Amino acid sequence: GRICPEASHSKYPQPKGQKKKKVVKYGMGGLIILFLVAIIWFPLLFMSLVRSVVGVVNQPIDVTVTLKLGGYEPLFTMSAQQPSIVPFTQQAYEELSRHFDPNPLAMQFISQYSPEDIVTAQIEGSSGALWRISPPSRAQMKRELYNGTADITLRFTWNFQRDLAKGGTVEYTNEKHTLDLAANSSERRQLASLLEGTSDQSVVIPNLFPKYIRAPNGPEANPVKQLQPNEEADYLGVRIQLRRERVGSGAAGFLEWWVIELQDCQAECNLLPMVIFSDKDHGALRVHRAGHRQVRAALRGPHPQALPGHLPGAGDARAGAGGGALRQAHLPVPLARDHDQVDPREGVGAGAPHPGRKEPPGTPPGPDAAAGTKEGRKLWPLPRPAQGTSSSPRAPRGRHAGLGRPAFPSPRVL
Repeated sequence: GRICPEASHSKYPQPKGQKKKKVVKYGMGGLIILFLVAIIWFPLLFMSLVRSVVGVVNQPIDVTVTLKLGGYEPLFTMSAQQPSIVPFTQQAYEELSRHFDPNPLAMQFISQYSPEDIVTAQIEGSSGALWRISPPSRAQMKRELYNGTADITLRFTWNFQRDLAKGGTVEYTNEKHTLDLAANSSERRQLASLLEGTSDQSVVIPNLFPKYIRAPNGPEANPVKQLQPNEEADYLGVRIQLRRERVGSGAAGFLEWWVIELQDCQAECNLLPMVIFSDKDHGALRVHRAGHRQVRAALRGPHPQALPGHLPGAGDARAGAGGGALRQAHLPVPLARDHDQVDPREGVGAGAPHPGRKEPPGTPPGPDAAAGTKEGRKLWPLPRPAQGTSSSPRAPRGRHAGLGRPAFPSPRVL
């Protein structure tokens, strides 16, 4: 049969209005609190003791950088895979710490990472793809560099790829840095000279390459502000150059590609080192949070049921949940007091007769009859109108509009 939600009152009786003993109250409450603290605190303690469970470093398996001028064909595209993604050694970590030792904010950021959390992507300075721009686009680019009055955007983009099998939420992480070349600037004229072939000198672009990148497990990979406090002013300058190689005769017998070098490099100028700080993937912590939600849902129980669900006639489909008892109750419905002050004679529908039960003659009226009197006058509900008629000139609205029957009639004074 149906289990009543109030069955706990009969199983665990407690006289209403009587205080529980302090030993029972504080003893049970204290044990419940200790149990909840153990559920929340023990997994955190376990994960802090076992470092391998706390987080797994998911380093990038591919680092791709792209340099693009305006809306034209990208100038430079190069990728670095696993052999060129070098893990940080303890010596390199100590050198990085000594370099930023005067900066407390930088040291605070570095101390959050261990050497295995940091890698250096050694990106080749020569583009991995030939520059195959069509002659009309090349001529349009040259005209815009020479005679254009609007700024041209130089966009440097970096993209990281991770292995989702090792953790993380996204596979690709990317971000970009843009630099506007003003009209009649020296960089624009030098780039146009490279396109014409009248010059083979490299063009210096200041503050283009961010060296330190923080790559969390999300979709963004922003430059580290703690290690580059001046932001774009601390980015490294580069020299870009268009290389050509003749492979045949005629104007179409040239292969072209772009080369990027650091502006102030001392050695290995053909490499672009990008230091990447990777956050750990706390997979066990996510499992702990999911378990915490399940425990909380179990302790809180299901959502509280509405009051009509506990009333007689809840299974009457035509009347709705508890509709039969609500129709027979005198309005306004008496408000329930606190749990230890409830009078069982003042419940909703306490004085209303059961639909299928006839009271014997001489039975005294219920408490609702007394509640329906005011100053010696009795308030009785009008008889329910016949089917198809309405006791009100207006259509039912409000809380009774969806019951499929006329609204409750107003009481009249006899």
